[in-house]
Amino acid sequence: MYDNYLYFPATAALYTVSVITVLILIAGVFASLTLWMKGKAPSLHHRLNIPALVRAFFLECLLQVQILKISFVRWIMHFCIFIGFLGLFAQTALMAFMSHFVPPDTAIAKTFFVSQDNPLGGTGARILDMWGDVFGLLLLTGLAIAIVRRYVLRVPQLETILKDTLSLTLLTIIGLTGFICEGLRLTDPAYASVAAYSFVGNFLAGVFTSLGWSAGSYQNWVWTHALISLFFCAYIPYSKAWHIFVSPIEIMLDASERA
Repeated sequence: MYDNYLYFPATAALYTVSVITVLILIAGVFASLTLWMKGKAPSLHHRLNIPALVRAFFLECLLQVQILKISFVRWIMHFCIFIGFLGLFAQTALMAFMSHFVPPDTAIAKTFFVSQDNPLGGTGARILDMWGDVFGLLLLTGLAIAIVRRYVLRVPQLETILKDTLSLTLLTIIGLTGFICEGLRLTDPAYASVAAYSFVGNFLAGVFTSLGWSAGSYQNWVWTHALISLFFCAYIPYSKAWHIFVSPIEIMLDASERA
């Protein structure tokens, strides 16, 4: 890790919590995969059909055509949650990788990260601003539909258990606190020239400014967002959110087996 960062510097405490999270995550993944592989043994031992795998990946995993055939509303919900979550996960993973393995004096590091010499970052930082807003909106849109269907409309075929409520609550808090962090960051006049790239954050910054909120509480909110996100990551293998990762693999293996 070096002195450059994307708006929030890592600390020893954050590293410690992150390591604990990863260890819990690995333990859960190992336990879940061990059980899952026992049930999928036949699919794991046949010759893989690559064209079928590719077709299933794009049509069933990314575009989720099977769900679209059943219900457009369910498709919008699943698609937004799936793509939104993976988009934000990819953004976080990309930044974590780059901040540790890309030398700070390279052009790519300077364009993605901010520093004392480059307080606004470059084109890469602007891409990440838009990236976070787009995928964050997708996630919250899908979650809003899920919450309405499950708790307001109480769709008959949906059986709600504690795991459902906890996963939806954590994801919603993660999405909302992420936007709150962005809005508070952009209340700082130093970001005025680039605030428009984060269109949701920029809107919230205007709201927060009118309420008298400032960037002074930004780091507190970032810590809240980070800790809840890490808790959710550790919880994934033990929750229903695990199917976000496992279902695509099952779908692809089943498609290959049927081909």
